[in-house]
Amino acid sequence: MQHIRVFSFRKITLRTFWIVSLAAAVTLCAVVAIPQWLSKQARLQVLRTHVAEIAQLAASVVDGDLHRQLIDPANFTPELYQRVLAPLVHFHSADPDIFYVYTMVERNGRAHYIVDTAASPDLQTPHTLIASKYDEVFRPIGEEADPDWLQQIAAGKTYVYPIFQRDDYGNFLSGHTPIYDRGGRYSGFVGVDFDIEYYLAQEASFRAISIGTLIAAMLAALLIGYLAAAYHHDVTNRLEAQYHISIRDELTQLLNRRGARGAVRSALATQASTYAAILIDVDDLKGINDNHGHAAGDDFLSKVAEAMCGSVRETDICARLGGDEFLIFATDCDLDAATEIARRILSKVNTHEDVPERRDFGVSIGIDVATTRHAEFEAMYRRADQALYRAKAAGRNRYVIFESMMAAG
Repeated sequence: MQHIRVFSFRKITLRTFWIVSLAAAVTLCAVVAIPQWLSKQARLQVLRTHVAEIAQLAASVVDGDLHRQLIDPANFTPELYQRVLAPLVHFHSADPDIFYVYTMVERNGRAHYIVDTAASPDLQTPHTLIASKYDEVFRPIGEEADPDWLQQIAAGKTYVYPIFQRDDYGNFLSGHTPIYDRGGRYSGFVGVDFDIEYYLAQEASFRAISIGTLIAAMLAALLIGYLAAAYHHDVTNRLEAQYHISIRDELTQLLNRRGARGAVRSALATQASTYAAILIDVDDLKGINDNHGHAAGDDFLSKVAEAMCGSVRETDICARLGGDEFLIFATDCDLDAATEIARRILSKVNTHEDVPERRDFGVSIGIDVATTRHAEFEAMYRRADQALYRAKAAGRNRYVIFESMMAAG
């Protein structure tokens, strides 16, 4: 333990007292206040980075094609609104720290709300929210921090407010990231809001540090490092969990389009001798849903996913790209192996002894095999899609190989 010598009180001149007191005050303020200010700015920057990453994850769960339809008021229907909203509600419910999640579009230099998770009765959140209406104009209170923020988002940037900003719904630190449709066209943007109470809760552990002595300030610096590391660790773990959710299809647990894109990039980097792209499309999913109910449609989609997983190697990539479209991407897979995968899937999918009324449920398959180490997925996807189109045109419930463009099963 450090021992402190106690001096007896002596008379001192006021001039010396004030000079030494002022020097000590300046030193202590510098030791305590400057690191506190710097660490506060760093924590705010970490929070801004966190908000940006959450916004990007939120954008990844939005169906860009459906959202592009919905931003046109002429296309608005309650059903389309709910289809766009549903994945965002699931995403929002998974993180209670998020206050608002919504999408917007720019019209004549103003941001208009499209969907708002607060409008869904299925949202699970501890916050009391006020839902924004479809096409409602966003009205900030006061001047915008960046007048060109909409232009920055349209240019592809994830934009986060520099500080908390007040609007009609509260005081928020907000992040916005663009939405793109399947063709890569800008189709509005996602917004996520964290209210100031969330920030103050993170800062509560640091308030007492500013009034300490030099020794207390040094100990507080260690405490800040520990708390900042724990906060960053917590944020990283939550981001990893949310990233796992964001790359998986909720119904089938296969990779979604975003997850498949990353997995295919990794597969192509191996420079294998051959690659196979196999597109599977459910034959008339709308008819199945209309005639047998959406539950039957979901059951069949799950059956297709199980058939895919049961027909490939563990290293092969299985994904659900959209409502009725699936993908298998395999490395070191030649034409014979790809054809065998297609046959297995058709065999498994066409087994309906348990439900005879589902004899009309089937899939069509398009296959493309690249025999080069420098294959391009986009080209393989287009060729497999053309083969898939031919399979449907030839009567469905079969596979077609792009190389021959002839039905082989």
